[in-house]
Order: sequence, then C-alpha cells, then structure tokens
Amino acid sequence: MLTTIRVEAHKLWRKPRTYLGFAAISGLVTLCLIAVKYENPLRHVERYLAQDFIMSGSFVNAVFLVHNLIEILAFTFLPLFACLVLGDLIASEAADGTLRTILCRPVSKAALVASKYIIGAAYAVSLTIFSGVLGYLLGRAFLGRGSLLIFSDGIWIFNEQSALLRLLAAYALVSASALAVGSMSFAISTFLSNSNAAIVGGMGLLYTSVALGAIDYFKFLRPYLIPTYSQAWHRLFVDPIDTLFLLKSFGVLLAYAAVSFGIGLIIFVRKDVLT
Repeated sequence: MLTTIRVEAHKLWRKPRTYLGFAAISGLVTLCLIAVKYENPLRHVERYLAQDFIMSGSFVNAVFLVHNLIEILAFTFLPLFACLVLGDLIASEAADGTLRTILCRPVSKAALVASKYIIGAAYAVSLTIFSGVLGYLLGRAFLGRGSLLIFSDGIWIFNEQSALLRLLAAYALVSASALAVGSMSFAISTFLSNSNAAIVGGMGLLYTSVALGAIDYFKFLRPYLIPTYSQAWHRLFVDPIDTLFLLKSFGVLLAYAAVSFGIGLIIFVRKDVLT
C-alpha cells in the first residue's frame, strides 16, 4: 500500500496541472497584497478610531490579508483545483488506457483507488495550507503585524495570537470543504472516465447546492447542503464561538468526503476496466 501511495505521489507531481493551483494561488495572493497595501480599505475606519483612541500600527496587516483571502478562496479557487486534481486521478489514466497496465500487476483495485484518493486529499489540504501560509508571510513582510478587525454584527478586534488561532481553524474548515467537493469529482470520475466531466460535475453540484440554499422553497434541504457548513468559518470571528456547530460542520464535510470516496470505491471495484 505504501509503495502504491509513493508511486501515485510521484505520478501526481509529474503532471503540469498539479502546479497550476499553486501558481494561481500565488498570483492571487500577490494581487490581493498589492490591492490591500495601496488601497487600504480600512483607511476611513482607522481615521475614525484615531479620534477617540491612541492607535499603534494599522489594522491592514498580515492577519487582515489572510482573513480576506478566505472570502475569495472558499467557493472558487480551492474547490476548483481540488476538483481539477481529484477528478483527474483516475479519469486521465482510464482515458489513456494505463489503468489496464497498472491492474495487470499484483495490486488490488481497492488499494489503487485508496492510494490515489489519499494523494488527492493531501493535495487539496496542502493547497489550502499553502494559501494561508503564503498570505501570512507576504503580509507580514509588506504589511506588518497587528490585530484583526472584523465587522460582523458589530465590531470585533482580536489580537494577533487569537486571530491566528481562529484563522487556523477557519482554514481547516475551508480545506475540509474543498476536500468534500473534490471527493465528489473523484466519485464522478470513477464511472465517467472523463476528467473534464468530473470537474464540471463536482463544481456543478457545489453551485447547485448554493442555489438551493438561497431559495426559501428548498430551505428544508439546507441542513444537508455543503454550503451550510463550509460557511461555518465565519462563526470563528465572533465571541463566544459556537464550538458545537463548528465541530458538526467539520464532521459533516468530512462525511461528505468519506461517502463520496466510498461511492467511488464501490463503483471502481465493480467496474470492468480490463476490457
């Protein structure tokens, strides 16, 4: 099993599209940094607070940049690139005909699918971690350190240590959300054998869930939709933190990923790929 995982990891990192996500995230972080540094969206707030408080530094800092990145990444880049990789792991080899060659060796279908999924899941999580770490390092270098200012049912100010802990938990939730969406693409790819269809299918299910959750007629479906729980990270930036809902959200997102993997595993094991 470990040998199969190492082989799959080697194959993944040889594909050019694997680096597309990291390149896109790097470009996005750089653009956000430039916009935040030279536009200073909190300029008016800082001037207002300076009338009544003695301010040291600026609220436009590293943690502010990292927090704003989540808003951009959560429903666009991270799920998309998770689908791009997880939806391609099996489909591309099925299209190329290399699955037949692989399964001629003494490796079971279940071990092969599990190895591919583990590598794909690691990619989705590592891409999320990369975006947060890069944002913080660049923000710290060019914007400096400081407290995090949040407008959510009032004004919340968190010191840097508290903000970093909350951001860490937020990125964990976002990575679970990206993994859940990517896992749906993985499941679709096992029976369609088409990576483009798997990518479109995974993202299509995500945006369909968003649309259903926004329509009052379908509000009874909200407790079962991914967006209900992938947006739970917003609750980390208020006091007190709703710990039970956050844990439930993390569990539901991982359940989506596990069920999708299970479906993909069952389909692939029963599928005849040797003819």
